[in-house]
Amino acid sequence: MASVETTTVRVRRDTHERLQKEAELAGKSVTQVLEEAAELLEEQRMLASFVRSYERYGDEIREEMAAWEATASDGLPDDDWSDVLPDED
Repeated sequence: MASVETTTVRVRRDTHERLQKEAELAGKSVTQVLEEAAELLEEQRMLASFVRSYERYGDEIREEMAAWEATASDGLPDDDWSDVLPDED
């Protein structure tokens, strides 16, 4: 088994107790709980960034989407790709 590089993280005693409680409830180690917490924080930050971007650029995005939708009704026949699609059998 390969060695995993680790380090020590200092936290307040009450934080450590909360982590231990969460680990016990989840049947995991404190390390696993910390790793999952870090992943959740990253996801939360990313989602907040998406929300801010959408709030800032949402109107522009909707306008561009409307323009693309208009091209779908340009009067041209739909492409028939049935001859190049694999059989669904």
